[in-house]
Amino acid sequence: MGGGYGGIQVAIGLDSYCKVTLIDPKDAFHHNMAGLRCVVEPSFVKKTLIPYAGVLKHGSFVQDRVVSCNISRSTVTLASGREISYDYLVFACGSSVPFPGKVPLGTSLQDAAKLYKECADQVLESEKIAVIGGGAVGLELVGELAVDFPNKKILLLHGREQILDDRMAPKFLKKINAGLKALKVQTVLGEKVNMDDLNFDSDKPWITGPVTLTTDKGSSFETDLVFRCTGMKVNSVAYQSKLSDKMEKNGSLKVDRYLQIEEIENLFAIGDCCNTPELKLAYIAKLHADVVVENIKRLNENKGLKEYKPGNPAMALTLGRNGGAVQLPNGMVAGKFLTKTLKSKDVMTPAMWKMMKKKMPSNN
Repeated sequence: MGGGYGGIQVAIGLDSYCKVTLIDPKDAFHHNMAGLRCVVEPSFVKKTLIPYAGVLKHGSFVQDRVVSCNISRSTVTLASGREISYDYLVFACGSSVPFPGKVPLGTSLQDAAKLYKECADQVLESEKIAVIGGGAVGLELVGELAVDFPNKKILLLHGREQILDDRMAPKFLKKINAGLKALKVQTVLGEKVNMDDLNFDSDKPWITGPVTLTTDKGSSFETDLVFRCTGMKVNSVAYQSKLSDKMEKNGSLKVDRYLQIEEIENLFAIGDCCNTPELKLAYIAKLHADVVVENIKRLNENKGLKEYKPGNPAMALTLGRNGGAVQLPNGMVAGKFLTKTLKSKDVMTPAMWKMMKKKMPSNN
C-alpha cells in the first residue's frame, strides 16, 4: 500500500516470489528528492516521474486510494469501492509535505509536470524568494535557487536556532552553513514566521507577492515569492480507523523489531508511516523494504525472522548542482565533491530508473 521509495522496493523485491498488488493513487513513481531540481529546470520533471505500468512483471498495479482496511477479513477497501484481499499487507503510505517537496497526493504525471512548469515560471518572474523551513527540503530548495539564479535574493527562515536535525554531526552542519553563506543565502534562524497571515492553497502551493513576512521576534521581510517547507504529515487515512490503537500521536504505526505492526504477524509498516527511532529518509525506506521482503518470505516458509536495527544518522544534502555535504553512517563527513558524485549532479535519477528497469528519458 503506497508506491514511494519503500513500497516500490517491496513490490519489486517480491514480484518473482508471490502475487504482488501495488496500490497507489498516482500513475507514476515520484522521485521527489529530485523534484526540487524541477523548480529551476522544469524539463527535468520527465526524469523524476516513472510510470508504474510495466514495472511489475508478474504482479499488478492498481491506481486507486486505500480508504480503510479490515484486519479480521484481511481486506483493504479502495476509494472506488473495490475490495482487495491479502495474506500479507505492507503499509508504505509515506507522508505529505508541501509542494515542491512532494506533489499533492494523487497527482498524475501530466498534472505534476504542469505544476512544476507553473512553479518554475513564477521563480523566473520573482527577484526576492523566501523559503520557510530549514530542514532538508528547505535547504535543498534554497540551494537549487541560489545556484541557478545567483542574482536573485534568496531568504531562508527557520524557527529553530539550528538547521536540520540535532542528530546530525556538528561538522556536517558547519559545512552546510558554510555552503549557504558562499551562495549568499540570507539565513534567519530562531524566528518563527507568522503563518496565520499567509494563505497557502492546494492549487497553487506557493504565495506570490509582494508579500511581507513577519516573525515572532518582530522582524519583517519583503518578498515576491514564498515557499513553505514545513509540516510533514504521515499519510494515515488508510489505517487510522482500524488501527488507532497501534498509532503514535503523529500518525505513524507502532512496529516491533521485525517491522511488523505490534501483535499482528502479517501486517508490516515501513518508511515514514512506521515509528522506528531514526531520521526518515529515502535510503531508510529502502532498508526497511529489504527487511520486510525477507521477513515475508521467512514467514511464508516458517523460518525465523530478520531483525531491523536502526543505524546511525546519515544524509547526503545537496546545495544546487555542485554543492552540499555528506554524513555517512560511520560518522564521516565529506564535502561537495563526494556530494556531487553521489547526488548533486543528477539527483540519483539514473539509479531510480535502473531500479524500476526502465530507460530514463534524455535531456532533449
